[in-house]
Amino acid sequence: MEKKPVKHNRLRRMEKHDYTLACIYLITVTTVERKRVLGSLVGDNPSTAEIVPTDLGRYVAEAFRKTAAAATKKTGCRVQVLHYQIMPDHFHGILYVRDTLPADYSLGKIIAAWKSDCSHALWSDSSFCAQYFSSEKPSLFSRGFNDRILFRKGQLQTWIKYLNDNPRRLWLKVHFPDRLRKVYHFKAGKKGHQYTAVGNTFLVTCPERLQVRCHRNLTEEQIQEEVATYLKEARRGTVLISPFISTAEKAVYEACYEEKLAMIHIVNRGLDGKFIYPAGRDLTGCSDGFMLVLAPYADYSAETAAKRITRAQCLDMNGYAEDLANVTL
Repeated sequence: MEKKPVKHNRLRRMEKHDYTLACIYLITVTTVERKRVLGSLVGDNPSTAEIVPTDLGRYVAEAFRKTAAAATKKTGCRVQVLHYQIMPDHFHGILYVRDTLPADYSLGKIIAAWKSDCSHALWSDSSFCAQYFSSEKPSLFSRGFNDRILFRKGQLQTWIKYLNDNPRRLWLKVHFPDRLRKVYHFKAGKKGHQYTAVGNTFLVTCPERLQVRCHRNLTEEQIQEEVATYLKEARRGTVLISPFISTAEKAVYEACYEEKLAMIHIVNRGLDGKFIYPAGRDLTGCSDGFMLVLAPYADYSAETAAKRITRAQCLDMNGYAEDLANVTL
């Protein structure tokens, strides 16, 4: 059965979600024309990378906290900032709406008030404004915003880790732009399925590509045997392909990652969203050139929104890996 192509978004909001409900949101906004006016990247390597905010960037962060406090005072509903990350051309913030908001004061109204405040701050520094913007009273941020809604246990800590990791990720993107460029509607495999791809796309053309598939109920001794078998193949140049779901498959991933051996990782998260990239270790593997991450599902699709990966989805992802492979053990 032919798979539907990935459809990427830019400022996707979740359909049918009531944005007055008590929820935890990850908010992302970008500056107009992605102007790098909120901060600058410093650091000699990924581990020392950090963002030094401009005065405007510091104001944006403080205004985010003040707007949450103002919303609490105005509505009587608790709105709390849990975390944030300033980047040169965008801002991430985690907002906890603890109580249901009034019908006429949804999340969008809170974000609009904050963005307006930040634009006024930009106008107050006429020389800075004139340096970066051509109009007299420009908006600081682009229209709209991207939001993600917390549904799963452990998701909040994942978000916080992701925000904290942003400077390192930016450092890698700046220094390895070709390796971390997204390729939308990337066709690969015998059936020509379409993916969103990040990383070394040449791996799908390597002459020997092997699917990694291990039973989930193996003993520790059997797992080590599987790792040894796949390591032997990878060390001689075979590209390993898998969603790496079972314990044994994860062990194969760890062993190959340690030696920076070529892998194609099929993931069950959408990478088509404008602000979404592979997770930390996958991103590093892509920047180092030994990994390709392929996302067959669209962001906010039924597959990526599921709280737990299902057996049907595991089989589906293994089907993608099998389609990309051309050798067997």
